[in-house]
Amino acid sequence: MSDVPWLMLADDTESPWRDVFCPSCQWVHKVPVPAARARRCFSSRGWLFTLGMDREIHMLKNPMSRHHSYIVKLPDLDMFSDIERLPYYLNDFNTKFVLSASPISSPDYMVMIIYGKGTLVGLWRPGGEAWTAVNFPSPGRDICDIIFYKGCFIAIDYKGSILRCNVDGPAPFEAQVIFKMPGRLMCWEDPDLVQPGTKHPLLLRGVYLVQSTRGSLLFVSRRDRRKPDWTLRFQVFDIDLNARTCREVKSLGNASLFLGPNPGFSLESDEKHRIEPNCIYFTDDSWGQPIEEGGDMEMGIYHIEDRTIERFPVATSYDDYSFPFWIEPSF
Repeated sequence: MSDVPWLMLADDTESPWRDVFCPSCQWVHKVPVPAARARRCFSSRGWLFTLGMDREIHMLKNPMSRHHSYIVKLPDLDMFSDIERLPYYLNDFNTKFVLSASPISSPDYMVMIIYGKGTLVGLWRPGGEAWTAVNFPSPGRDICDIIFYKGCFIAIDYKGSILRCNVDGPAPFEAQVIFKMPGRLMCWEDPDLVQPGTKHPLLLRGVYLVQSTRGSLLFVSRRDRRKPDWTLRFQVFDIDLNARTCREVKSLGNASLFLGPNPGFSLESDEKHRIEPNCIYFTDDSWGQPIEEGGDMEMGIYHIEDRTIERFPVATSYDDYSFPFWIEPSF
């Protein structure tokens, strides 16, 4: 079961079971995850991170695997260096956890977290008693995404700056700009991308960094129509940090991307994964924009070749406390 990507749906806080959607069989399955009961969940590299009202943070092995009792306790919320800047309510704790490697295969793994309202970044290593701050050149600027790429944590902010987080020197750690995306790709409205049947520009909803199956760094933008706020368009660009260039990718070939509140990942389409090629599998990650009762139109498959969207046949309702996210396969 852990060989394919799964979509963990919104949380029922009173149940030790979680609903997960399988995109290959198009069914929702119930999986026991008692350690995640009444806790917000996040995911990276197939592992779950949980955050509860007790302010404790736990890391759990892939719940889709047969042996998922492996639990790691991380420093809690009170062990952040800038605790006075943390939001009081967990609903406002907009978070993304990023693992450098699997704790099973790499004992020297690291965990990076975007937290607060998306403006703060911290790092933890096994054995550490607290989170170490990572300082950015423009404090207070929203960090859109972070991935671990070729031995380094790489981030992107809402101004299009791509930064390398230097975590090998003395604390606090520093991030430095290593590339700047073209300004037009970061504009809230792009006059060249309009809603079909209208002249309304599509609105920038979010940007992501993903490592392709070939090892290159991809930048992905996601754009919405105005009302209702449904995703209509993705664009993918290949970034060469050495040549300091980026070019649009018209096809992913036999690969597909998986985007959401989790760190994005890519997979080759084959019989084992049972996924469609040249697609972007996406879910909702609009913190603070609750979905009405009756279902979510923000989960589906974007077909890059013809720019069509296939919505998943599953309804889920949730607030900004819990969001669906992808669980990366464990190998």
